[in-house]
Amino acid sequence: MNATSFLLTCKPDFEKVLIREIALCGLLLKEEGPGWILTERSGAPEKTLPVRELCFACFILENPVIITATSSNGLAEKLVDFLAGQIGTKKIEGPLGSLFFSSGDEKLIHYAETVQSRFAEKFRKKISRVAKLLKDGIPSGHDFSEGLFVHFTDFNQARVSFRARSQGQQRMKMDPQAPARSYLKIEEAFYMMGHAPRPNDTVVDLGAAPGGWSLGALKRGAMVTAVDNGPLKEPVQSHPNLHHLKEDALKFYPDEGVVSDWLLCDILDRPDIIFAVLQKWFSRRWCRYFVVNLKVGRMDPVLLLKKIRDEKEGLAPHCRSLTIRQLYHDREEITLMGELKAAAGRNPA
Repeated sequence: MNATSFLLTCKPDFEKVLIREIALCGLLLKEEGPGWILTERSGAPEKTLPVRELCFACFILENPVIITATSSNGLAEKLVDFLAGQIGTKKIEGPLGSLFFSSGDEKLIHYAETVQSRFAEKFRKKISRVAKLLKDGIPSGHDFSEGLFVHFTDFNQARVSFRARSQGQQRMKMDPQAPARSYLKIEEAFYMMGHAPRPNDTVVDLGAAPGGWSLGALKRGAMVTAVDNGPLKEPVQSHPNLHHLKEDALKFYPDEGVVSDWLLCDILDRPDIIFAVLQKWFSRRWCRYFVVNLKVGRMDPVLLLKKIRDEKEGLAPHCRSLTIRQLYHDREEITLMGELKAAAGRNPA
């Protein structure tokens, strides 16, 4: 990636955490505001984390430029000129992303929508063929997408980029039957992975009560073993595909030779305790896919990320794929999602 600067957005009150995390990517802080930071490359030659792996970032705008105007019409006109200049003589055939947003107050967010509406009207008149290709949001994918991505930091100023990336967070719709808000987190994790339990997949849900995560698997036809001393609520409790083990989830381990398709884990305990449990599950390949929520609490989140990714003692060496994000529905939490490497021969006892 040849970019020299990025505008990164995050959840409110997590700016300082993100500022510390960008150092893992070889980035330096240039400027910050509520819910966003502006970075530049440090030029560090050592191995650094790809920007797309940032946990606490939500959107990433590549090489943003500042536009200013004293009215919404003025901003819209400058955005038309910016996008027209970026397109130039390019042959645009696929969809282009379009995101007008702000990390500020509600009035600024509504103002961004006003500018977007006026931009769309003006751009249709100037380049109608390309205007039809503009789609709201950032297209999903593993790389940066092209389009018009505008982040407002004030009513007279915005930063705009032709290339941007969404880190995948997504607001999910609540199921009225879900026994807990935690259901939203597992649905978001499945959405982000692009993969979820299938009919007859075996799932172990550690710390299952009251059943939000189990419901996400049961709705997809999976066979769920819910491990928790606490009670489950309906419709999970009496579901025919559910087996409830009333035991301590931290001490539960599968029978010898049993490998589950999925491990789900959302336990309210210290990250280091959950980390030790995961080390056993991952090193012994007791599951294939996993979604795990860690409560950051008072633990340093950046040190926790380093511990997870450590090439010798961490969880990452056991994984074929590993994504770590602060989900839209996470609070002071992070979520680990991925797939373990295939076991080489028989799993250790």
